[in-house]
Amino acid sequence: MARAQRAFKATMLVTGVIIFSKVFGFVRDMILANYFGTGMANDAYVSAYSLFYLPVLLFNSCISATLIPLYVQEREQRSLKHANRFASNTLNLFALAALVIAALFFALARPLVRLIYVGFEPAKADLTVHLVRTMLLSLVFNITSIGLASLLNAAEKYIAAQLTGFPLSACIILACVFLSQRYGIAAVGWGVFASNILQTLILIPFLRGWFRYTPILDFRDKRFHRLLVLAGPAMLSMGISELNHMVDHALASGLNPGDISSMSYAYRLITFLLGVLMVPLTTVMFSRMSRMAAAKDKKGMLEVLRRCVLVIALVALPIVAVAVVLRVDVIKFAYMRGRFDMHSVQVTAGILMCYVVGVPAFGLRDFLNRVFHSLQDTATPFRVSCVVVALNVVLNLILRVFLGANGLALATSIAGATGMAILLLALKKRFRRLGFRHILPDLGKIVVATLICAAVCVLMNRVLPEAMGTGRVFLRLAVCAGASLIAYVLCCLALRISTFAEFANDIVRRRHS
Repeated sequence: MARAQRAFKATMLVTGVIIFSKVFGFVRDMILANYFGTGMANDAYVSAYSLFYLPVLLFNSCISATLIPLYVQEREQRSLKHANRFASNTLNLFALAALVIAALFFALARPLVRLIYVGFEPAKADLTVHLVRTMLLSLVFNITSIGLASLLNAAEKYIAAQLTGFPLSACIILACVFLSQRYGIAAVGWGVFASNILQTLILIPFLRGWFRYTPILDFRDKRFHRLLVLAGPAMLSMGISELNHMVDHALASGLNPGDISSMSYAYRLITFLLGVLMVPLTTVMFSRMSRMAAAKDKKGMLEVLRRCVLVIALVALPIVAVAVVLRVDVIKFAYMRGRFDMHSVQVTAGILMCYVVGVPAFGLRDFLNRVFHSLQDTATPFRVSCVVVALNVVLNLILRVFLGANGLALATSIAGATGMAILLLALKKRFRRLGFRHILPDLGKIVVATLICAAVCVLMNRVLPEAMGTGRVFLRLAVCAGASLIAYVLCCLALRISTFAEFANDIVRRRHS
């Protein structure tokens, strides 16, 4: 019980920090939309950031999926000193690799942009190249901050590890407000550059007292070799959502102007939901499941898995239902100001609907990836990810013909759900049984409550008149969503969903503790 309460406390604290960070990021996106809308400049910035983020994504997937379990294993089986020496060597080697890759990408930026974004006219392509090169100058700092954040998570200093989102939002906001009129979208590129440096600097103070850095560069370290063996498959399996998103952007470059920006704005709302709903759960549980895996406590791992599945369904399904029904108001409130007009709202709202239906699958798939990684099995998620990427490309090519940018988003959601299903089957094969029959009654009740929530939301959406202006749109959203979620909570109580009761009791205990 004490361990469960500590886990819940850690999850709630991390959730609070992530919500604050995501809200700050939401304000950043609102300001960016106000200054640049869905025009050519923002298309170039979004495309440049996606290309810059490709090596970041690969390093992040590699480090976050492998460093934590190996560091925990080294600390538990040997000593903190040995673990810190291994971590120092890993950070140094990754920083060196980041420096080499940054130089390579810098030199190849122009042919890469022409290869990936084939539909760009010369002016947009040139601007994209310039922005990519600006961001690449700080790649080493970005990769270092990822490594430090992973070490903080391994040490269960979850809140400190979540602070890296604040510099990016702050720097982009400052760039838009004070520099964009003079330097245009290039100011935002330099904002990304500055934020990557700040991300590393803000984490260093939290390492004092438990992590001692060693200036070592040992290519022969067997532990690092083990990390690389695990890291190769993890790179794709953990970064599948972003890779699919980049594929979407590449195919959208030949569609209507502004479609890439609309996809990016919609996807940022999806990452907001995933960050608030899923990241706290996976962040806290990954470290704990790594210890359970090291202790070969499979029963405990399956208990955590079943509880997480129910919590994800309990929280995500009603939010998805409300977001689908109120998608136009969501986009109005989030972005409709300045250069972001009603046409941009309609396009972005359609894309949002196609993305948001995949949120539960995205969250559960990422959590299942973590389960396999805690077992130091990165091969299985890798194979599943290959299937998902291939399916996404095939569906993209088919659905973009009929649905345009909406089809690209829908293809990503379908591929994500397929990946989740395959991972569940693979996990069942590994453990022989998952015990999901024990949670099926609650899952069924959650689905019923969600359907009632959606019905109430549809009714309220039809009854209330359309609103314009941030204040009125917010009021309409609050009334519709509030009534729908109240209906959902009442249904959960009436149906006596045990997971809902446990979740509510946890919150009550947290408030009184």
